[in-house]
Amino acid sequence: MRGFNFAAWTLISLISLSLLQINVSAHTPNTITSILSDEGPRPENITQSTDFFEGDEVWFLMKDSEENVSMRVIIDIDGDGVFNQSNDVFSSWMNYSCELNENGTETLDENCTVDFKYTFSENNSAGTYFYQVERRVEENYTNSWLNTIFVGIDIHEEDNVPNVGDCFGAGCNDDSEGLTVDSDDGLELDLIKILILVSAIGVIGMSLSIIRESREDEDLEKKYGEE
Repeated sequence: MRGFNFAAWTLISLISLSLLQINVSAHTPNTITSILSDEGPRPENITQSTDFFEGDEVWFLMKDSEENVSMRVIIDIDGDGVFNQSNDVFSSWMNYSCELNENGTETLDENCTVDFKYTFSENNSAGTYFYQVERRVEENYTNSWLNTIFVGIDIHEEDNVPNVGDCFGAGCNDDSEGLTVDSDDGLELDLIKILILVSAIGVIGMSLSIIRESREDEDLEKKYGEE
């Protein structure tokens, strides 16, 4: 019976590990690009239909080329309806371009930036967030836009999960590309299911073999014990 118990625990462990692999690989992190122009952000809102989940990233890219213009993004992370630097997320003031060094690898002004990225936590960040985009010319504020970001719960579904780097809104090369399904993830799940089945068959066979050998040993002990 010790052999049978060992085999049973082995089977349970294999199934648990396989299920864990399924959950971990279910959601591929996604990045949504928001283009900032003189008309505000595009897209304006990241809605529920966008398929944006916990652990995903929004990338704000400054594309307003008017002279002396800068823009920044503020996200109301604590959800209190007030934008304050102690509790919420403030980007740096972004410019259309930054002067680079001779090699073209680094900016001459370390405070100059053309984009801002924010990744929502993988845990307990689901909900609707307000964010504000501010625009100024030199030090004079000219416009501001208030919009929302919907973050869905990561329920580890394989269907309709966007690929990393999918672009939305103005500035994208082809809006018709849309969202795609990663077929490699589906293939991985099928392989894991096959692995579970093969492992289960192997463990059952090993269990039967151990039980049979144990019974044969018991029969031999009884036979020689009687002699």
